[in-house]
Order: sequence, then C-alpha cells, then structure tokens
Amino acid sequence: FLDNNYDLKIALLSLQASKSLSIFNKSNLLPDLSLGLGNSIMQINNKGTQFEDIEISLPNGEIIEFTETDINENHKLNLSSQWEIDLWGKISSNNLSIDKTLKAYQNDFDFLKFSLISQAIKIYFNVVELNEQVNLDNSSVIANQDVFNIVEERYNKGIGASLLDYRLAKSNLLISQASLEQRKMTLDSYKRQLETLIGRYPAGDILISSSLSNYLPTIPRNLPSNVIQNRPDIVSSYNKIESSELDLYNANRMKYPSFNLTSSIGTSSGELKDILNGDALVWGLGSNILLPIFQNGKLKANEDLAESIYEKAKIEYYKTLLEAFSEIENKLAASQMLDTQVLLLIEALDEAQKTYELAKDRYNKGLIDLLTVIDSQKRMFNTESQM
Repeated sequence: FLDNNYDLKIALLSLQASKSLSIFNKSNLLPDLSLGLGNSIMQINNKGTQFEDIEISLPNGEIIEFTETDINENHKLNLSSQWEIDLWGKISSNNLSIDKTLKAYQNDFDFLKFSLISQAIKIYFNVVELNEQVNLDNSSVIANQDVFNIVEERYNKGIGASLLDYRLAKSNLLISQASLEQRKMTLDSYKRQLETLIGRYPAGDILISSSLSNYLPTIPRNLPSNVIQNRPDIVSSYNKIESSELDLYNANRMKYPSFNLTSSIGTSSGELKDILNGDALVWGLGSNILLPIFQNGKLKANEDLAESIYEKAKIEYYKTLLEAFSEIENKLAASQMLDTQVLLLIEALDEAQKTYELAKDRYNKGLIDLLTVIDSQKRMFNTESQM
C-alpha cells in the first residue's frame, strides 16, 4: 500500500528535492571551468577630439582619414577557471556535512515508511476489534431485548413486575441500541481512515478479517541492545550530530584566510573569422588571498550558533535513544502482563455468564429484583468486551 500513500509520495518528492539541493550547495574541490563566447560593437565619436580632421599619408601614397565616427568590433572566445584551495578543510567539511544531512533526510524517509506500516497495522487491528465489538453490542441488544420481553410479559400479566421494572428494562434496551449505533459509527470511521491511508477512496467498504488472531509471535527477551541502532529515526538523529559537528568545525575555520587561483585563455579579435587564429591569443593568471579582519562579531556569532546546534543535536539523539528503549521495555512488560490478564478474563467471563443465567432464572421465579439481572448482564458484556 506504500506505493499509493500520498504522504509517502510527498515525502519522496521532498527527499528528491533535498538530493538536488545538496548537489547545488556543495562547493567544488576541483577548479571550476567556464567557456565563453562574446562579441561587441562600439561606435566612437571623434568629433571634438584630437583625431578630428586628421589625415595620415602613408609612404605608398595612401591617405588615412579619421572620420567623425568609427565603428569598432570585438569578438572573444574564452576558457576561464577558478579554484579555491581547501587548505584548512573548510570546503571538504562543508561537503561532508551536506552528505550527512542528506543521509538524515533519507533515514527520516525510511522511518516515515516504518511509521506508516505501523499505523496501518494499528488501524487494521482496531477495525477488526471494533467489528467484534459491534457483534458483541448486537448480542447485548438481543440479551436486553430478551430481558425486556420477560419483564413486559410479567408486567402485562401482573406477575411480580412493577412499572419501574418495565421502564428500567425498556431504558436499558434503548441504551444498548444507541450504543450499538455509536459503535457502528466508530467502525465506519476507522474503515475510512484505513482506506485513506492505503490510497483508496474512503467508501467504508474495505474487507477485513472477522476476528482477531489468537496467536501472536513471542518476543525474545534477550535481544542485543545494538539492534535498536538500526531504527531509522535513531540513525537519522546520529547523522544530524555528525553534520552539526562538521558545521562547527567549519565555523571555527571561517576566521582563516581563503586562497583562490584564477586563470583564463582565449582569443580576442576585431574580425569574427580570426577568432580561432592563434595570433589573437590572450591569457591571464591571478591569485587572491582573503583574510577576514573585522566582521562586526559575525564570525563569533556563527561559531556560537554552530555550537548550539551541535549540543542540541546531541541532546535530541539521547532523547530519541531513551524513548526508543522506553517503547521496547513497555512492550515487553505489557506482553507478559497481557498474557496474565487474558487468563483472568477468560475465567471471569465464564463466571459472569453463569451469574447472568442464574440471575435470569431467579428473577423469573420472583426471588430477586430486575436490577440484579441488569447488573449481572452488564458485568458479563463488559468482561467479554475487555477480551
């Protein structure tokens, strides 16, 4: 059903977006390369300058005249690169932090799948249990109808049944019928929840088992504690510690100087046809050292922020780990207690059924009042409901 769950589809798209964003945010440990092709045309106005009305005579008799305006064209083909030398490990630690954060997102996604499966199982068993409770409430209505019929017959004949008994029996019947309808509404609601969870239209007509299984697998009590470390939420929490620790390392080194190298090579020509001519070759090299001196306290604030996030990640990890152990211990303890409870309830139900049958028989004989019958009946159905 996971393929049809819309919460999981949304989470998957968010995870894919996080993967793309992590690639975008990473700094390159190798030089960046860029290829550029450009051209420009410029008109130069010579009027009013020293070149106005100048004529130059060449030895061959050719005369060059400077006009009022000249048109200059320039065409460029350029390959450039830029490289920040990771001398202090700032770039590599930042990239590793991004990788750890992405792993945390992946584990959060895995934990969501685990949670959805767990949620679906819980809702399914709730539906099965509610279905049995509806059957039980229906039996209660039948039993109350049976008691009411007895009281009504005795009241009509004037044999040992008062008006109070009649109204009490009828009220008890109506209450049980209302309880049945309420239980049906709850069952219908849980069915629609389950259908929505598995990506189906919530029509309330999903088919389920008619009864709960009497067999449950036993849980070994001596499981190694390191098994819990495979839980995606715990792994994700630890990934966040690793990521925040790398961010703290990076923040501490932001005060160190940065070293950058730049280079470019290409051609520049006034004619487009000469752009690939080696005679038009141009190149350049450069370097840059940047040392932060005064940042108005921003570097220190960034360190404090990174340290706070790191400490917070550690506390959240310990909290997640402790809650996981608490869940396991509670389930192990409850499993053993439930076994004992079921045995007691089986015996209690047997006694309650015998008590109810005895109470009805004694009421028919006029030996006890109706309240005793109703009380024994409620006790019987409440005991069966707990099972």
